[in-house]
Amino acid sequence: MSEKKVQVEIDGATYTLLTDENEEQIRDIADYVSGKIAEVKSNKLSYDRELVLASVNIANDLYNVGNRYKRLKEESSEAMEKFPGLVENYKKSVAHNDELIEKIDQLSEENNELKAENESLNKKIIVNEQSDKTIEKLRAELERLQKEVVSLKSENDQLKGSI
Repeated sequence: MSEKKVQVEIDGATYTLLTDENEEQIRDIADYVSGKIAEVKSNKLSYDRELVLASVNIANDLYNVGNRYKRLKEESSEAMEKFPGLVENYKKSVAHNDELIEKIDQLSEENNELKAENESLNKKIIVNEQSDKTIEKLRAELERLQKEVVSLKSENDQLKGSI
């Protein structure tokens, strides 16, 4: 224990206190006690009675704080009991969320690959459509040329017969 001396003023009198507590805290407490004494100051009361009344008021404040503490403790007991489970559920949720994020990343990558493949296939479709048009043109040209060949053969046969 490293007790230190703290000088405080309570109701106009100076006191030297030995304490392990924070000096600012001790000064705040002294101010509080001085305030409680000032609340009950009266020319009709002796100093001893003023101190007793101030002490009763301080005890009342402490009693009220204690009751409030008990009530808050009771109100929070269910939450405190559930806290470890909630922490575990939170950790599981975070882990599940991480798994879902990883799955989303994988699916996004697959989606991008499928988009690229789709683009490639669309280009091939366009090339195939152009090839189909070219083939149709070539078929039409072939058909025309075959008809011309047939016509020329017929003309050639006529010319052979006339020679």
